[in-house]
Amino acid sequence: MKKITVGVVGAGIYGNYHIHTFICDPNVERVVFCDLNEERRCATSKKYNVTGYATVKEMIHAEKLDAVSIATPDPYHFEPAKDAIEAGIKYLLIEKPLATTIEECEEILRLAEKHDVKISVDFHKRWDPAYNCIKDEIQKDKEKVIRGYMALDDIIDVPKKWFTWTDKSSPAWFLGIHCYDLIRYITGSEVEKVYASGNKEILEKEGYHTWDNIQTILTMKDGSNWTVETSWILPNTYPKSNDGQLVILTENKYFKNESYRGVKYFTEKKENIPNYIFMNFDEHSASGFGLEPMQEFISDIINEREFRTSAYDGLQATRIAQAVHESAETGKVVHL
Repeated sequence: MKKITVGVVGAGIYGNYHIHTFICDPNVERVVFCDLNEERRCATSKKYNVTGYATVKEMIHAEKLDAVSIATPDPYHFEPAKDAIEAGIKYLLIEKPLATTIEECEEILRLAEKHDVKISVDFHKRWDPAYNCIKDEIQKDKEKVIRGYMALDDIIDVPKKWFTWTDKSSPAWFLGIHCYDLIRYITGSEVEKVYASGNKEILEKEGYHTWDNIQTILTMKDGSNWTVETSWILPNTYPKSNDGQLVILTENKYFKNESYRGVKYFTEKKENIPNYIFMNFDEHSASGFGLEPMQEFISDIINEREFRTSAYDGLQATRIAQAVHESAETGKVVHL
């Protein structure tokens, strides 16, 4: 069986997750990466004993790559995707969102179709066993969804300390994009109209020009209504870096899932809730549903299967996120 050579674009937090996961995959023969930051590039090369390049074009020119995985910051997915497609790479895994404008998403789809490229988008919530259990129960009995509620919140250190591009993002782009995709995934329906509102206060006071939180009402074509709440201003004393929940009411059933998965531990400083089923790493292994999009990407290439997510899914999620921002800024309902 042929093994895969993978190039990872970006060596930040998620870029490291990609590199580690691919190194541990028995179907991957070689992993290389690129990152514009020389200090980060050198540190990553040393940490994983892999070759690092400065740019996507340099990496693709120097290596015979089967696939490219893009883990750059959210606003910077388009250019590396375009470079990889036009250089002849046939398989791309792109972190969510596919891109942060509809125009960029549509151009990625156009290029992919022109060059016969298959694209998967890392909407890792689709791999969460709890969400898949709910989805299967709804579809098994063909339950009609009446309403749903989903919330995702991050601690305030995420926009303040985890990255440097906060002003180019928002809770809707960073967190809500997962919700919008998951709602499409569970219902099999598309969004018909969007109404959103939010606040810009806490982060604005500290020099960050973005939303603190955004609340959204989505009306779906199947008639269901969904409330989505996102923020990234939870206090840093919260037991984990994020929180979330999903509640769905159907004609005959009621589903509820929360981010707490049954384990807590306490230190002299604070309570902790480990997300032990999301990601787990040691020197020679990587596991958890948060890494399964990367593992399944390789497996699907090897076995010539369709990806669980597509560039079209990425486009639709971006359409919704862009409509959310338009509605929050104008105070008007936006029709898709």
